[in-house]
Amino acid sequence: MATTALLAAGLGYGQARKDSDAVDLDPIVVTASPFVERKEELVVPTGELTGEALKRSVESSLGATLSGEPGIRSTYYGPGAGRPVIRGFDGDRIRILNQGTDSFDVSQTSPDHGVSIEPLFADDIEVVRGPASLLYGNAAIGGVINVIGKELPRERALRPLSGQIETSYGSVSDEKSFGLALQGGQGDFAWSAGFLDRQSNDFEIPGFAESFYQMEAEEHEHEHEEGEEHEHEGDEAEEDEHHEHEEDEEVFGVLENSFVDTRSGYLGLAWFGERGSLAVSYSEYASDYGVPGHSHAHAHEEEHDEDEAHEEEEEHEEHGEETVVIDLDQSRFTVRGELIDPVDFLESLEMDLTFGDYRHAELEGEVVGTVFDRDGYELRLTGVHSPIGNLTGALGVQAKVDDFAAVGEEAFIPSSETAQYGIFAMERLNRGWGAWEFGARLESVEIDPVDEELANRSFDTVNASAGFVRRLDERSVVSANLVYAERAPNASELFAFGPHVGTQSFEIGDASIGEESSASLDLSYRLTAGRITGEITAFYSDFSDYVYLQYLDHEAVEELYGELDTDGLNVYRAIAADAKFYGFEVDLRYHLIDEADRAMHIDFLYDQIRATNESFGTNLPRIPTRRVGLRYEYVAGPWLWGAEGQWNDGASHLGPNQLPTDSYTLWSADARYRMYETDTAAVDVFVVGTNLSDEEARPHTSFLKDLAPMPGRSLRLGLRTSF
Repeated sequence: MATTALLAAGLGYGQARKDSDAVDLDPIVVTASPFVERKEELVVPTGELTGEALKRSVESSLGATLSGEPGIRSTYYGPGAGRPVIRGFDGDRIRILNQGTDSFDVSQTSPDHGVSIEPLFADDIEVVRGPASLLYGNAAIGGVINVIGKELPRERALRPLSGQIETSYGSVSDEKSFGLALQGGQGDFAWSAGFLDRQSNDFEIPGFAESFYQMEAEEHEHEHEEGEEHEHEGDEAEEDEHHEHEEDEEVFGVLENSFVDTRSGYLGLAWFGERGSLAVSYSEYASDYGVPGHSHAHAHEEEHDEDEAHEEEEEHEEHGEETVVIDLDQSRFTVRGELIDPVDFLESLEMDLTFGDYRHAELEGEVVGTVFDRDGYELRLTGVHSPIGNLTGALGVQAKVDDFAAVGEEAFIPSSETAQYGIFAMERLNRGWGAWEFGARLESVEIDPVDEELANRSFDTVNASAGFVRRLDERSVVSANLVYAERAPNASELFAFGPHVGTQSFEIGDASIGEESSASLDLSYRLTAGRITGEITAFYSDFSDYVYLQYLDHEAVEELYGELDTDGLNVYRAIAADAKFYGFEVDLRYHLIDEADRAMHIDFLYDQIRATNESFGTNLPRIPTRRVGLRYEYVAGPWLWGAEGQWNDGASHLGPNQLPTDSYTLWSADARYRMYETDTAAVDVFVVGTNLSDEEARPHTSFLKDLAPMPGRSLRLGLRTSF
């Protein structure tokens, strides 16, 4: 790869004119600002996954699709569930949006709950790294991911009918996928429709499902149990238990219960006028996927009477070991409207309204164990006001109301209704050298539990920011952004009480917890034109009353809660402490050739994050490790070639009660050949190879890292056509 790059670079420089420096035009990132049009003009660090890069990166989960982007990893709970992690933040500190409004799922409550968004239907995935709470509420204290799909027509149709069809096959899990997206219209009217079906079996892994560290920990635990049980049981029972333990360790080559079966479809309609537009869409998303790693298998019961033990043994013999499958269904109705010059002081007014209805059932064998329901609506009104001298800006209101209910054995979060109302304003003072930008948001959050024994909690949060972007010359800019943000705790942090075997824990909330607050600073240097383009960012966040789950040993549990039946699960309670997050990200592209008929570049990625619990002098758990990546890409005529290597460091800063994670390197390659092309149609055949060295890889951000590695060597073959 290096030799080819150097040879092509010499050839490219020889053919290029002296004044033909490469120019990389920045895309528009609408998520970061309602009134700034170019990425280079933004104060906050942002990213966008679109075009060929998005098509190459698409996976069955949103987290896996974005995991190669700077500062982003995945919680990775198998191929069916993976939520993005931004700079070490996940859960309710990252807002995941679908067409600019809430995704209306329950992925923030547990890592084994999938995000109800199909990445294959996305046109763009926009990322704001760092606090974006001014526009999107206090739950965006760590960042925002906005998936802009094909459901809502956003412009007039160019032809009465056009579309895209993609079908592919993946070797590692016998995955078969088919997606169809159609759009069209005439005059002021446009429509869109689509359907997707993806089916995959349990995927292959390079070695054992359990990590070496997990096996070692279990062996120590087993030896300890043997010593205690030897006094009460005979050698025969002890030998049988040891035999069962060895069988559990011999899961090799295939990760059990890692299948995914997803169906999705949508229909959208739009009208465009001279002074506005209105679009509506309806979509359905359904996914059945296995939860690998036996994470929902209950821990050893410490006490059984003889009848219970006999019944469990008969059930196990009759039905075999139960696996857990999540049966997920969601429907969404979305409305987007825009008015141009609605009144004298507004240039535009945009409305985004979504109704969501979500339900998933966790099936233990053929029995429904727990059912999660969430339904509600979100409304955003954003107006961009007319310039006042050099001052431009936007103001808006936002309301979100949703009902959450959980019923069953693992309903550790009580049912509740959450209402959030906010007002915000952002202003930009344009100067000759760049711009100043500042804003504020006031938000009210009320959580009303259904259980009358639990008291309502209400919070008022304040968020404010100030920053600038400054042009150094025609090719480079610098920006800085200082944000003060407050986040209200969610229902889980306040009221949880019970087994949460998705994370193999018994969680206890604290109804007295208040708002957490943070002061964050981002510094960015951007190269917007020339042989090297990209962005280098350093960030720092200082939290007060950072809410996290603290591990409690048996003595602490007994002292605080008395005799508590935890089913042998580790016990964690919500607690507030001071915390710090800091690190930096590098995302650069070196343009070797940039011509009309061919192009070549090398991408360099580096990110590093550190997060500490300042109150207790420990490390925060599951923080992403250091990462270095290189990608080479060459496009010539109908061909596109790519090769990539990404090294992930081992975990050296472990949180309490956390096992080590080894380093690993993932090698991948891809190729695309355009078989047919006209002005209105194209047919591509493509192949993508991942983990080509078949290396055992366990992301440190995953709750499941010691029970389920990432897939082994895989080839994905596919055909893509547009017309």
